[in-house]
Amino acid sequence: MLMLLQLVDVVEKVIVRLSRLVVIASGIALTLVTTGNVIARYTLSGGGFSSAQELPMLIFPWFILAGIVLAAHVGGHMAVEWLYDKLGQRLRIAAFVLASAVSASAFLVLSYQAMVVAEIAGVEHSPVLQLPNSVGYYSLAVGAFLVAIVTVSVAVRVLRFGWEQRTKVGAEEMPL
Repeated sequence: MLMLLQLVDVVEKVIVRLSRLVVIASGIALTLVTTGNVIARYTLSGGGFSSAQELPMLIFPWFILAGIVLAAHVGGHMAVEWLYDKLGQRLRIAAFVLASAVSASAFLVLSYQAMVVAEIAGVEHSPVLQLPNSVGYYSLAVGAFLVAIVTVSVAVRVLRFGWEQRTKVGAEEMPL
């Protein structure tokens, strides 16, 4: 059982590090594309980059979903403190675990449905870059799956270490 708990911790740490990398990389990419297009619009005779509309649409879902994973890691996507504050310690943990199970299940269903839609959307391509329109749906599928895993991991952390550990993360984890 201890090995399983350690595996859950390792998986959560890997997902969180990956999500931080995605937030940073996609944030930089979005900033560069948007800023580059504004500069190009005013300095080039063509009025900007033709791909500047498509790239943010492909990058932004990854940015948002990685941010949701990070919020789930710190317990931010189910922060209903007013309810938890009215419950005793054991009932609070039980309610949190139940809410985590419901949330993780919903994210798994969302992940599956996004995969189904991605398969359908893959037939169409963007007009300029000719990239499949399924990219955004795949980001939703991957992100929702990772949120489900991290949500379960947080519930395991609360069961293992207590309520105080729900939003407790190391200082090195907070800044992006």
